[in-house]
Amino acid sequence: MSRSVFAALVVALVMVALAGCGGSHSTASPRTSKRTLTDLRNINELQTAFNTASGEPRLIVLVSPT
Repeated sequence: MSRSVFAALVVALVMVALAGCGGSHSTASPRTSKRTLTDLRNINELQTAFNTASGEPRLIVLVSPT
């Protein structure tokens, strides 16, 4: 499978997963919500970030070049 096909497949799967993560009880619209990406350097940073966001849906995507 070529890299571009694989990348398109990963993006499509992430979009489908994100579409199902919304809740009807949320008052903030997705356009006004501030989301950031964080580069994690070790597993402890991942654990802390995951536990901090316990009141909202969380998605962890692992991507490997091999």
